[in-house]
Amino acid sequence: MPRLYFALISLTLPLASQAGVALDMVTKDMSGTEKERSQIYAQDGFLRLDSDGGPFAADVSLIFDGSRFLVMDHGEKTYIIMDEAMLTRMTDKMSEAMEQMKAELARLPPEQRAMAEQMMSAQMQGMMGSAEPAPPPRVEATGSAEWGGRACTTYDVFENDIKTQEICAAPLDQIEGAAEMMDTFQGMAGFVKKLSESLPGPLGSSFNQHPGMVAELIEGFPIHTVEFRMGEPDSEVSMESIREEALAAAKFEVPDGYKLQDPFAAR
Repeated sequence: MPRLYFALISLTLPLASQAGVALDMVTKDMSGTEKERSQIYAQDGFLRLDSDGGPFAADVSLIFDGSRFLVMDHGEKTYIIMDEAMLTRMTDKMSEAMEQMKAELARLPPEQRAMAEQMMSAQMQGMMGSAEPAPPPRVEATGSAEWGGRACTTYDVFENDIKTQEICAAPLDQIEGAAEMMDTFQGMAGFVKKLSESLPGPLGSSFNQHPGMVAELIEGFPIHTVEFRMGEPDSEVSMESIREEALAAAKFEVPDGYKLQDPFAAR
């Protein structure tokens, strides 16, 4: 009996490791007009986002593989890698640009140089860490509600004391696959936080706006979110469906034939 038991366990473990989650989200404006549809896939700590409309073009996908982001342009069949090395290059490029501008300013007459330096200071203030970094999001539980037949806890999200979201989060054990999806969100948030620490000042704190950061601060899975803009409700994001299914490993890989693109190369 023990040998049969362990044989059965050995057969079921590979199947368990391949279980994934597929999530469909829809974004509407406050009049109810659909603006965007998104599909999010998670499995074994990997995540993929496909989007139809909205900030992402329909032919762009984003993959998180645990140590980097891959952004694919299916129309061009290219992709870029966003990781710590890329962000270090970005800050180096910014520093080089600043030094070049200072050298050019030094060649100007004193009056023109003073005026140009004042304009530069106003435009660049805080970008390289000279200003106070923005604090992380603040989340407050506000009560309970119901959405789509599910009971949920409501939260308000603030950035710099400005309300940016209202979230309705249902218990994880009430939604198939929600626990794995949230684990993936939080793993991604940890990686994004690490990236933010490699960037100076406010540039790094801008990563606090990443959705995964808020996922760490709430209890449950967000099934409905109202997004605010300038203090007013602007749009709403709702979970349309979520299901557990085995996902092919290729879902989280760049397709064959896609060319790696250097985002800093001269065009």
